[in-house]
Amino acid sequence: MNDWIIISPDGTTISSNEIIVENFQVLGFVQADSVVDAFEKLKEEYHYLKGSGFNEVWIYQIISGSPYVTYLGDDSEDNELKDELVKKIINILIENGYYDIVFDFRDDDSFHFEGYSDAFQEIRVDVDGEMVKVYDRYIGEKHFVHMGNFRFAD
Repeated sequence: MNDWIIISPDGTTISSNEIIVENFQVLGFVQADSVVDAFEKLKEEYHYLKGSGFNEVWIYQIISGSPYVTYLGDDSEDNELKDELVKKIINILIENGYYDIVFDFRDDDSFHFEGYSDAFQEIRVDVDGEMVKVYDRYIGEKHFVHMGNFRFAD
């Protein structure tokens, strides 16, 4: 079985500064043996798409389960440093039992992720020089629980 993403070029979205942008819309993800089977599974599993106005669909096999996350901001050295830190932090989280990790946002020296260990969790990572402090919480709870300190390895 292969993983597939089905998208449509028939879409628009509103950006955070309220600009309407024509773009692609993700219609669904399926597991199938072939592109034809993926299309049939899309119709089966996402039956509400019939009559939704989406007409043309593009089907791509997903080769890697890890998305490349980047930003449309400037290509400053700060963004490159942040991207490098995010990669290192994701590796630390993977080594500590998290999976399906997605970088959410950064504020001050904290990086916020979503991921799974035994349940869906929000993960906050504080970086102070080479020291990394990881906090997590189950989505239903209101506080973060400190789970460990780590240092970046070279």
